Amino acid sequence: MLKFKKQDNISENRIDIITELKQQKKTDIERWSLNEQLFEDWNERTQILGNYIYPQAHIIEFGAGNMFLKKYLKNYSKYTPSDIIKRFEETVVCDLNEPFNIDLSNYNTVVFSGVLEYVYDIDKIFGQLNSNIKQIVLSYCCSDIVKLSREKNGWLSDYSHSQLVAIFEKYGYIIQDYREWREQSIFNLIKKAD
Repeated sequence: MLKFKKQDNISENRIDIITELKQQKKTDIERWSLNEQLFEDWNERTQILGNYIYPQAHIIEFGAGNMFLKKYLKNYSKYTPSDIIKRFEETVVCDLNEPFNIDLSNYNTVVFSGVLEYVYDIDKIFGQLNSNIKQIVLSYCCSDIVKLSREKNGWLSDYSHSQLVAIFEKYGYIIQDYREWREQSIFNLIKKAD
């Protein structure tokens, strides 16, 4: 197995690691075990996502990292951080590239901030969400908008904007709000009324 070194972010070695991970459909746990991979400037994106969340929401955040969202939000009922590793006692460990067994019945809001690029099958993720989830706020670097090397960034999926929209529609979500932040697409999705 190739080892990730933090200085290798854009090296040939890093591309080899991502290529190997993609072939095996594995998650880059080693990379995300390093706190240095959580960049402070991502907090701006988290604030944008947080501004869409309805008051008194019951939130689960996938890819919670340093839990900036919890620090930023003032008016929520419940917050649960989930991530690939346990950085905090309250973090629920979950690999989004594996079927997850988190009981989502206590939540109505899901947040995916800068995490879906590292997931192979976003359709599968949406298929695991239950009908309680009325709001999803997420960011994604769409392959037809962001022209950066997906391998050099460690991204494991390459969905276009229209492919994502098709997934949202398939599972009954409409785009209530859309904007871009540093070319990343930010979506506020609301479940259609039955």
